Amino acid sequence: MTPERYKKFRAVLEKRQPDLTVIADHIHKGRNMAAIRRTCDAMGVPRMHAVIPEGFKQKRFAGTTQGTHKWVELVKHRSLESCLEVTKEQGMQLCVADLSAQSVDFREVDFTRPTAILMGAEITGPSAQAKDLADIHFHVPMLGLVESLNVSVACALILAEAIRQRQDIGMLDTPSMSEDEMKRLAFEWGYPKIKRYYQWKKLPYPEIDDKGQLID
Repeated sequence: MTPERYKKFRAVLEKRQPDLTVIADHIHKGRNMAAIRRTCDAMGVPRMHAVIPEGFKQKRFAGTTQGTHKWVELVKHRSLESCLEVTKEQGMQLCVADLSAQSVDFREVDFTRPTAILMGAEITGPSAQAKDLADIHFHVPMLGLVESLNVSVACALILAEAIRQRQDIGMLDTPSMSEDEMKRLAFEWGYPKIKRYYQWKKLPYPEIDDKGQLID
């Protein structure tokens, strides 16, 4: 890894928002999953979750995501309960995209709080369970004749608003990730082959210096 590439990784990691995530609830199309994951990277979200129960059929997508899988961790869960155990432990509010009687404009949601944004299936929307467990229901207002946006497009709008709110109050001015976490990810991104070897051997990662070089 060159010092220039390490500098780029550090600049990206210092803007990452570990207390902001997306939950893909029974999203069928691999293309939409890939687009959401790519948006997470663009908007500084380091990790997303997917609820994929046993027997659930998700269409595969063979198109390129330009390496997004390297930059955004995807955590798969067999149930929504197991997913929410993780986000609730991190103190995240559950915000569900759903046009219901209690739904508010997405710009009214306080995304500066630790937040999990749940996006439902392409046709049916979020599951009944997700709606029941939501802390907040919100929607993207529409001015045209169509009733809904593509799930990945809606997710992009929502995350852009979340990052705008955070940027406005200076949350992106200082790193949210710990120094150890940033070094871990910089090593994994910069030395993928060595990372796989250390994981295979179940060894702790080697240290890297402030230029991204391995310390012997």
